[in-house]
Amino acid sequence: MTVGKHTQRGVTLIELLVVLAIIAILAMVAAPSLIGQIKQDRVNTTANQLSSFYRFARSEAVKREVPVKLALENNDWVMKVVEQGQEVTLRRFTVDHNQVAVNLVNRTLRSSGELNAFSNILISDNDAATDDVRLCILHSGQSWLGKATDNCA
Repeated sequence: MTVGKHTQRGVTLIELLVVLAIIAILAMVAAPSLIGQIKQDRVNTTANQLSSFYRFARSEAVKREVPVKLALENNDWVMKVVEQGQEVTLRRFTVDHNQVAVNLVNRTLRSSGELNAFSNILISDNDAATDDVRLCILHSGQSWLGKATDNCA
């Protein structure tokens, strides 16, 4: 028989508060880097979507053997073709994030996949903490994504 011995089970309120304080400090340290990552992801996602949109338009021009227009309408890039004498909209590219700006221009893809003019499209969120992206499109129709500081030509 043991008298006066008690075994403790569980945690005290002080131990719980110390653990919660440590978690709160770690969350405050991690939050700024997470916000920066989210901003960069918005720029990269928009750039990848724009590049895919352009490549789809180029493939449609070659497949249909007709010119495809990439027209700027209300800050959207609209893919149009002429079918049976009427201009038809095939697809529309809209920037999903209000914080991201894209300087779109009117272009026409020939049925050979060539572009009527060289294009240098900047995708930016006007934040120095993130890296802006540039969509480069040569006259031949070849395209790639690069850093905003890189030269396309």
